[in-house]
Amino acid sequence: MKNKIGFVTIYSLCHFIVDFVCAIFILGKLPHIVNTNSELVTAIVIYNFFAFAFQFPLGYILDKFKVYKYIAIIGMCFIGFCYLINFNNAFILATIVGIGNALFHLEGGVNIYSRAERKAFLNGLFVAPGALGIFLGTTFHNELIITYLPLILIIVAIALLSLVQKNEIEKYLKNNIKIEFSKSTIALIVILIGISIIVRSIGGSAIKYTWKSGFTLGFIYTIAIVMGKALGGFLADKIGLMKVALIALICSAISLIFGYEIHIFAYIGILLFNIPMSITLTILENTLSKKIACAVGLNTLFLFIGFLICFIDITINNIIILIGSIILAMLSIYFAHKLYLKGGINYEEN
Repeated sequence: MKNKIGFVTIYSLCHFIVDFVCAIFILGKLPHIVNTNSELVTAIVIYNFFAFAFQFPLGYILDKFKVYKYIAIIGMCFIGFCYLINFNNAFILATIVGIGNALFHLEGGVNIYSRAERKAFLNGLFVAPGALGIFLGTTFHNELIITYLPLILIIVAIALLSLVQKNEIEKYLKNNIKIEFSKSTIALIVILIGISIIVRSIGGSAIKYTWKSGFTLGFIYTIAIVMGKALGGFLADKIGLMKVALIALICSAISLIFGYEIHIFAYIGILLFNIPMSITLTILENTLSKKIACAVGLNTLFLFIGFLICFIDITINNIIILIGSIILAMLSIYFAHKLYLKGGINYEEN
């Protein structure tokens, strides 16, 4: 498909669908299969492991064999298969659905980057709809698990994804390779970006508003998250990666604190808090420009590490955790960007 807008729209819409149907399955079906709450928690952790952490080894395989086509369709088939079969092992089902989710994200991430010309905007557009899919799937999982809607959406996604399989991915990826970093520089950038992603994940879990209850307030809050993910790449392309990330994080800290008392500040704050997402992903991808699937997988691996850390019962005040995580994220992004520019990619001048 030559139309870039249509190309990105398909992957973004399918991203909404895959996270929507996965949330419905994990929260709607698995609770009726497990015997105890601890089994359900274990199944959810297993799902998250294969959906997020397992993307990295899968990405390594895809990069090694240069296989990027039909991966998302296979992933959607995995998810659809779990909806169709009558099988009562929650752990195996969570594994299959998680791998299906991972396969979609890997193809989507690689293909979107192939058209992004080393910039961040398309990354933001692709990732943003997932948050809405998770929210709606989580909200309506009980009602929708007993309908055919998830299967219909999976079929729609497979049909849409079939339209973009003729994309000459190798040609576009070669156009995105600009310079090679030294191995030590790559390692440092990956570690620093990893720290920023992990601590923002921890900081995000510390944002707990007692007033945020009910569908309407949750929906508005989620839309703010979606807008932040989408706008981050656009602003970074216009103003600069580091400037946008640091200013957004500083302003988000202030707004999120005021958000405990004034709702509008919470919406502004969470929007700003999500702006660095596409920026850190783009730095990772440009740094690992010959191993894009690995870069996509690393991004989600770091998210999973943050997810696991959030299970720890920390008695520190949530506001202190939030401010500390934002400061650490800012420092890690700042130093990662300095190394990034030394590698010869002056993004702001592109």
